[in-house]
Amino acid sequence: MNFEAFAAKWFVIYYSIVGLCLIGGGSYLSLKKEKMKSFILDAAESEKPPRLFIRILKYFFFFTLPGLVLSFTPFSWVELLFTLWSLLLVYVAGIQLVQWEQRRQLIKTNDQKLSSIIRRWGSSAVAVGLAILLLAYFTITRFPA
Repeated sequence: MNFEAFAAKWFVIYYSIVGLCLIGGGSYLSLKKEKMKSFILDAAESEKPPRLFIRILKYFFFFTLPGLVLSFTPFSWVELLFTLWSLLLVYVAGIQLVQWEQRRQLIKTNDQKLSSIIRRWGSSAVAVGLAILLLAYFTITRFPA
């Protein structure tokens, strides 16, 4: 198997997993927003950020790094932009976790708005997940087996 085929398969698998996780997670957020609200409010009581958020961010980062290398073999703007977008998400979310003390105060003071924010995040995650699945389809049609 050549490296170009390996890169294409990596991105198909990566896009599919990220897309399905976003659709599943976004649907969960939209349907169970009160349960997630209570989780976030409970997490805001702790001085440390939730371990779940740290783990999700860590694994997303570690699975994004190979994509950065593989987007250059063969060079593809689509894969490079997606990987850079993923790294930007990791960076922005990481900043939020580093500034947890300030974020938890904001969560506590704006708890009445939390349900609508969670619902919007869930809807956005579903939409982005569908777009990422379209990227997987685009990659499959560009590099047929």
